Amino acid sequence: MKFTPEESFFDAQPMFVCEQSTLRILDVNAAAIHILGFPKKQFLKKRVIDFGTEKSLCELNVKLDYRDGNFADKVWLFLSKAGKELYFQLSAHLITYKAKPAKLVIAHNVTKAIKGRTGNKKLLSTQLDLGNYPLAEIEWDKDLNIIRWSEKAEEIFGYTQQEVISSDNLLKSFIHPDDIELVRDKIRETVSNKERNISHINRNITKDGQVIYCEWYNSIMYDEEGNLVAIYSLTHDVSAREEALDNAKRSMMSYQDLFNSISDAIYLLDKDGIIIEANEGLEKTFGYRRRDVIGKHNKIMAAPGKYDEERIKEIIEKARDGKPGKYEGWGRKKNGEIIPTEFLINTGTYFGEEVLIVIERDISDRRESEEALKQREGLFSRLFNSSPIGIALLNEHREVEMVNDGFEQLFGYREIELKGLELDKLIVPEKRHQQAQMLSQSDRVKEVTEKRIRKDGKIIDVIIYAVPVVVEKQVVGIYGIYVDITDRKKAEEQVRKSLKEKEMLLAEVHHRVKNNLAVITGLLELQSFSADNESARRILKASQMRVNSIAMVHEKLYKSDDFSEVDIQQYFGELTDVIHRTMRNSSVEVDIKLNIDAIKLPITQAIPCGLLLNEIITNSFKHAFDGRKYGSIRVDLIRKENKLKLKVEDDGVGLPEHSTLDINESMGMTLIKTLAKQLDSDFEYHSNGGTVFEFIFKKTVLDKK
Repeated sequence: MKFTPEESFFDAQPMFVCEQSTLRILDVNAAAIHILGFPKKQFLKKRVIDFGTEKSLCELNVKLDYRDGNFADKVWLFLSKAGKELYFQLSAHLITYKAKPAKLVIAHNVTKAIKGRTGNKKLLSTQLDLGNYPLAEIEWDKDLNIIRWSEKAEEIFGYTQQEVISSDNLLKSFIHPDDIELVRDKIRETVSNKERNISHINRNITKDGQVIYCEWYNSIMYDEEGNLVAIYSLTHDVSAREEALDNAKRSMMSYQDLFNSISDAIYLLDKDGIIIEANEGLEKTFGYRRRDVIGKHNKIMAAPGKYDEERIKEIIEKARDGKPGKYEGWGRKKNGEIIPTEFLINTGTYFGEEVLIVIERDISDRRESEEALKQREGLFSRLFNSSPIGIALLNEHREVEMVNDGFEQLFGYREIELKGLELDKLIVPEKRHQQAQMLSQSDRVKEVTEKRIRKDGKIIDVIIYAVPVVVEKQVVGIYGIYVDITDRKKAEEQVRKSLKEKEMLLAEVHHRVKNNLAVITGLLELQSFSADNESARRILKASQMRVNSIAMVHEKLYKSDDFSEVDIQQYFGELTDVIHRTMRNSSVEVDIKLNIDAIKLPITQAIPCGLLLNEIITNSFKHAFDGRKYGSIRVDLIRKENKLKLKVEDDGVGLPEHSTLDINESMGMTLIKTLAKQLDSDFEYHSNGGTVFEFIFKKTVLDKK
């Protein structure tokens, strides 16, 4: 294969696509395969420099004519597959290859120039040699450390490649201290937005301390995950150009920046209404880019049917007469949306020609806010006037600004009678003026129940809500909201009287029940005295104690402020005292210990609990301590999660050795089971160095409506 002079440079020069960081070859062109003689697969995964050796021109004893340009002092000696010596200059350029950052390495064939066979010593000056490249090439890693520094960079900045690569913190001394944060911010912003190109001008400091202006063109490389890999920079010294900018040009640039920084649309019109200049705000407002409107009539941004030729002429004439003003109209965006706009027209000059300066803004949000405000004001007005409760607005001097219909109906005053007067002097009873003044001076919402005077002199009960109006931490007014509760007060008083009567009646009922049960207890005691045998007397005595435990509950309710529930701590304490006094005998001393939580039970549960306690304790006194001098009984009533546990145990002889059937069918056990069923409790008993009874039940919740 032979290349002809007519073929392109890219077809004639060996080229290698390499990994960005390792320089391992990913692809080669046909020229590389042909000139070096290796098959393509032999190139892949190797580095370009693996095929050659770097040589200096002095080492090769090559002398060239430098009058026509500067030359790189280094070349590479490659051996082809056939063993032929070939000389190349290498240049590298950052590219993207298959969506990944890579480098394109070009091998410029300078064999003829080095060997001097043609006698042409100027071939090197025609090559793409970094020494002759007008822009300095610099490559940075992701941490902004320099990993490549061209000869042009050395020429501009004075640092050698070895100096910049070995320096860990060159950036701070390389960039002017007043510009370093600007440069860092631009790079951070570009990387954050995943942009690939950024250009800027900043001041740099050369190795000898000279401050120069450089214009930078940066290409940002990312990996597949979007992470920064490297930055490839091209730069050149523009100090002369920057210094040539006069103050007028800088002022113009500042004006242009200001012109474009304004978010409102600003455009200039010639005498025929043609747009000759526009800022970037026009795109934000109307969606048109500058190039879309330049040379077009300003009608392009007017809503169809809304462009009033005569009115526009009148506005323009006023502006030319030095009478600019704000006007409202309707505009049309590029997408066809119609928007309300506000615009200001004034006259000015642009490159010596008289122009109209138009500043136009979208007031859709303001219109919506105004409409929403009107709706809210309307809603508030309807709510204020139609509210059935009385509302008065007072100013900072506690004078009436306005009252609603509900206030007029409640107090009998019309708004015209109250406006400008101190409300407290009219409707507050004489002895309540100080409290009313404190209420109207409050900077917080307050609620009180007070009496107020109607116009006809009638005293009414009202709930008053004082709602201050605070603007910038200053109370500028106060709303007084009045709710008439006169009828409710009367109803509450009637309910209190009725409740008192019922409480007295209920107390009397408990008292009489307790007295009647006491009569029954007395009759049972008299009957026991006249009984013929001991068995009958025991039965009557047991019945007497059962009735007494019930009577004690009614006595507790009678003496309590709460007729619905019994204090179990007090009830069990007194009941066990009565049982102890009644059942004790001289042969056995029994100690009753109580562990009772602070619990109140309704009468429907207090009575079964009292009967259970009476039945179990009396049975222990009778049977548990035969032949002993001492004994103990323990009573526990504790809360366990959402349930109550009643436990009664003694340290006596335990249950008798009768069959389970005999125990279950006894009178006492039948009564215990019946009472347990009334409590809806889980019930069990057993002997464990004595007798243990356990009952677990839920407290009945009373409906107090």
